[in-house]
Amino acid sequence: MTNISLRTIVQAAAFAAVALACAQAPAAEQDVARRGVQSGQLKPLNSIIADMSRQYGGRVIDVETKHGRKGELRYEIKIIDARGTKHEVLVDAATGTVVAQESDWPTQPVGLAQMARYIQQLEQRYGSRVVNAEFERDAQGKAVYEVKLSDRPAGEMKLLVDVNTGEVLTPPQTAGTPAAPKSMAVMLESLRPRFSGLVLEVELETDHRRRPYYSVELQQPNGFKLELEVDAVSLEVTRQKVDD
Repeated sequence: MTNISLRTIVQAAAFAAVALACAQAPAAEQDVARRGVQSGQLKPLNSIIADMSRQYGGRVIDVETKHGRKGELRYEIKIIDARGTKHEVLVDAATGTVVAQESDWPTQPVGLAQMARYIQQLEQRYGSRVVNAEFERDAQGKAVYEVKLSDRPAGEMKLLVDVNTGEVLTPPQTAGTPAAPKSMAVMLESLRPRFSGLVLEVELETDHRRRPYYSVELQQPNGFKLELEVDAVSLEVTRQKVDD
């Protein structure tokens, strides 16, 4: 039997603790989840994470909140097993059961020629240059591309595009006058009571609804990198992720 050093155990435990602490939902969603757990309607997130770690024989590296078609709370959990293979699963928050996983998602990224056509169509339609396109899964496990287009002066505009058809699934909202984002300095000050670390990068971006948010990267004392997404208007932390 292979001996595991105390240092390895301590490092693994430390990473798990950091990942668990950083895998939190926005404040409003946290309140809903807390009430759901207290009433017995939802399973505690730490219990779900422990179950997934055991089931896949690995460590959880990222947790994001998602919602099903009827608004039901779900967790998108990424796990790396002992062989270094990454698994992505969608877990029902009420039961803790896996409702979808990568093996259930047969659609794969498209090739160069098809991707070039998608980008050309988007640039012609929106009059902006595509600066990034990334293959993702939505809350139902559907294959999409998250596409960023340059949109000065409000950072970037994001769209979700169907992988199979190139159809824009979440066009930018144009109705109404958006609220002005808080300044970067004000946003950073708002993080201080809850977060700490050395600032690696801060950037103002725009999501697929054209809502501005700040992307913040903080170097932690243990060497890990904490990534935050902060609503630029409400200053609510909407996403947290830790990378080693």
